[in-house]
Amino acid sequence: MIVIAAYIAGLFLVLREAVPWLKARASGVIYTRGHRRHKVLRAEEPERFAALAANRFRAIGVGALVLALAVGWTVWTLFGAVLQAAAPL
Repeated sequence: MIVIAAYIAGLFLVLREAVPWLKARASGVIYTRGHRRHKVLRAEEPERFAALAANRFRAIGVGALVLALAVGWTVWTLFGAVLQAAAPL
């Protein structure tokens, strides 16, 4: 059960940051975080835009780590099940 939750949490964390990052790269407009979001245009403030985009990209790492742990746990469980079926004790 916890593996399913890890998959869902990992996907949520990745998509929460990846969708705005991809949208910003395509449109040239990124929004700051928080309750008073400000629009930052690539054409007007390229340094700030690049910093915000880099922060969004780095934030994807947490979700990717959770997903990698869930996949690793699944592979390890399947590997153990195959070994148990091949050589029962």
